[in-house]
Amino acid sequence: MGQPAGNAGIPALELHIAVLRNLILSSGIPMVEIPPVPDGYRFIACLTHDVDHPSIRSHKFDHTMFGFLYRAILGSVFDVFRGRARLRNFLTNWTAVLKLPFVHLGLAKDFWREFDDYTKLEKGSRSSFFVIPFKDYPGRTRRGPAPKRRGSRYCASDIAGPIRKLISAGCEVGVHGIDAWLDSSSGREELEQIRRITGIQEVGVRMHWLYADEQSPVTLEKAGADYDSTVGYNETVGYRAGTTQAYKPLGATRLIELPLHIMDTALFFPSYLDLSSDEASKRVDRIIDNAVRFGGSVTVNWHDRSIAPERLWGDSYVTLVDELRKREAWFSTASQAVSWFRKRRSAVFETVDRDSGILRVKVGFDGKEELPGLRLRVHKPGGLSQDTAIIAGPSGHTYEMSLNHRVAN
Repeated sequence: MGQPAGNAGIPALELHIAVLRNLILSSGIPMVEIPPVPDGYRFIACLTHDVDHPSIRSHKFDHTMFGFLYRAILGSVFDVFRGRARLRNFLTNWTAVLKLPFVHLGLAKDFWREFDDYTKLEKGSRSSFFVIPFKDYPGRTRRGPAPKRRGSRYCASDIAGPIRKLISAGCEVGVHGIDAWLDSSSGREELEQIRRITGIQEVGVRMHWLYADEQSPVTLEKAGADYDSTVGYNETVGYRAGTTQAYKPLGATRLIELPLHIMDTALFFPSYLDLSSDEASKRVDRIIDNAVRFGGSVTVNWHDRSIAPERLWGDSYVTLVDELRKREAWFSTASQAVSWFRKRRSAVFETVDRDSGILRVKVGFDGKEELPGLRLRVHKPGGLSQDTAIIAGPSGHTYEMSLNHRVAN
């Protein structure tokens, strides 16, 4: 489903739009559009977090605990020798290993139970957390039961306190779905679990392990999901959906897909891209460059425990967030980003008239006032005379204006 991993770096839809735009302009026809760019910003940045393991105390003599010990003890040594980690990371991981027995005894702090520290790292930028609704249930595939290790050792109600704390901080909490992608009744149960805790009715979904197929959008819509943010790669980063933009999948009538572009495990896991922090920054920068060029969103998934031992990918995350901020992104929750795209999708060109060298455009749209505004972009073909006025704008080939007021980040 979607672009093959070999084409992951290509925002195919945006390139096709650019070709069509150039063909229209080369024919001497002026063109007006509402670009996928929030007024006052260059693009949208969605910081999201899949909450898979909010507590190491929940893992006793299972594959997750033994995996942690292997990577913290031996993996840290290999990473230092390969230049993938600093000596302080090695020391932090070995210290965590020594603390682990005391964590299980309740005598030391659970070093994985700090996922809400993301609010500090993000410095006030709003983010979205996808939490698992039911404990110890791996779910199903189209062919039968999913692997047992897909089941999580916690459920949403186990972290109800941290969830409410996140919402109070302006963050969003959605469903990290299990069976919602293939069964609408299961999806309704998963969504209702989050609604009971948060008190919020409009809830979005990202499927655990990114399970999805062609029927998933319709199934999720029937379940009552407000949006989905599952379409992305496990093994690499880029454009599985072929676009920077949120879109309505085939068969859906209201559900919007917010595609996933960057995932931490894809960048750093040895079985995937296995990049150093510098290499990861260069790969991510290319995705940000495309967002600056074309607009749309950069949707990031940094897992809950990725800033804790043994991963310790917090520095790379801070570098990424700082770069997004430097490149003038609007930081939004996934729900806010989807609402903005709905606002853009509601826009209708009620009038487009060209008379006596003057182009007049009237646009109607709906949308929440607290969201950033839309922009109107007018392209003047090079063949037009330089004294042709475009909405009373200066002469030139492109003119932009706000369609409503800007809302500060």
